[in-house]
Parts: sequence; structure tokens; C-alpha cells
Amino acid sequence: MRFTAIDFETANASRASACAVGLSIVEEGEVVEEIYHLIRPEPSHFDPMNIAVHGIRPGDVADAPTFAELWPELMQRVSGPLVAHNAAFDMSVVRHALDRLGWPYPESDYFCTCVIAKLSWPGQRTYALDHLARQLNISFQHHNAIADARACALVAIHACRHLGVDSLYGLRDQCGLRVGSLHRNGYSPCGARRR
Repeated sequence: MRFTAIDFETANASRASACAVGLSIVEEGEVVEEIYHLIRPEPSHFDPMNIAVHGIRPGDVADAPTFAELWPELMQRVSGPLVAHNAAFDMSVVRHALDRLGWPYPESDYFCTCVIAKLSWPGQRTYALDHLARQLNISFQHHNAIADARACALVAIHACRHLGVDSLYGLRDQCGLRVGSLHRNGYSPCGARRR
């Protein structure tokens, strides 16, 4: 079981305004490395609502690398497919930031732990990451990019163990998961196949 959980925080309503990223790298079902970076968005405009969510302010990122400076290094660290909670958001941050730069999307499958959780534990009142973490006894600081990435990784590991599969790809047949993908010509979303 090898994958990289990823989480972004944004400075404002623009999906291209990443101001923090966390990576939690999983090998053989265990978190083996964690990477956290602040990111200086361009332009560096922060909405008060976003600051209230994650606590990151303009001064915190004044000396941080831009997305363009950080992205090549991040992609060298990614191992296996990407995983995110509410992956539609995090993958849109990647797409919008790369679109702004005129850069191609990476070739990568991706999985959404919100979708995985709905298929693994039906009937929950919510599939928010903090609720799932409480249900699975995962302690974390919500809306901190590295803590969210780690919690996402642990939800994915728990789901695979719960369903008795040895990789995220095993969920395709086990519970009807549709694997998402980023590719040079666009993307396809992660979801649940119609039964």
C-alpha cells in the first residue's frame, strides 16, 4: 500500500491561491514521511474568512516559496497515487495553480477519502474529516495542512483494512470506487460507480 495524501490551504476564494501544503507519504500501509510548506500566493491577498479557518496570515508566507518554485520539488517527493479528503477541492487547487502558470498537469491517479469513507462506512451523519477522525480515534488539528494530510492518509489505511484489501486500487472491485486521474489533457473525478 503506497500513496501520498495531500492537503492544501488557500489564502482566498481563488483555487490558485494555495498558501500551505501538507504531504503524508505512505509505504506498506504506514506513514513514513511528512512534508509541510507554507506557500506565498501570487497575488498575496488573504481573505479574513480563510485566515479564520487556517490561521495563516500574509506575514507568515512573506519569505515562503511560490507555488511555481515549490511544485517541482513536491512532485519529486510524491510516491504512488495522490489521496485527498474532498479531493475535488485539492485537485482543483493543483489544476488552477498549474493553469495559471501554463504548466501541464501531472500524470497521476487520485483517490478521495470522503468518497472512500461513504463506501466503507455507509450511514454516517457526516463524512467531514474531523468526524471521521473522531470515529477512528485519529487525533489531529483540523485545517492544518500536514495534520489534515496525515488524517486523510490514516482514513484511507483504515478503510482498506476495514474492507480487507491491500491497496487503494482494491477498493475498485470491493466497493465500486471510480479512481480519479490527472493527465496532460485534463482530469477525471474520483467517485462511486453506479451499481
